[in-house]
Amino acid sequence: MGCCDKNKSAVVSIATKAKHIVQGNVRALLGVKYEFTDDRIRVCQACKLRYEIVRSLWCSICKCFVPAKARVEAEDCPKGKWPARKSSQKENILRDEKK
Repeated sequence: MGCCDKNKSAVVSIATKAKHIVQGNVRALLGVKYEFTDDRIRVCQACKLRYEIVRSLWCSICKCFVPAKARVEAEDCPKGKWPARKSSQKENILRDEKK
C-alpha cells in the first residue's frame, strides 16, 4: 500500500466516524433508538471508564457521547463491552416516549 492509499484510507475512516457522530446525535435528538440501545447504555453506565457532564454520559476512552454512540449500529465499545452490529441485521426502531 503506497502513501496515497494510506492517506485515502485515513480520510475514509475520519469521514465514516464523522458520519456516525452526526447519525447518533440526530437519532438521540429525535428519540430514535433500537432494541440494543438501552442495553449498550446500561453497560456504559456501569463502566468505571465513564464520566458525566451536566447529567450526560460520556466515555473516557473514545470521548463519545454515549447516548448517541449507542444508537449507531456500526459503532462498538473501545473496551469490547458491546460489539458493532452488521448493517444487514434488521433491528426494530423504537421511539423514546417523551411525555
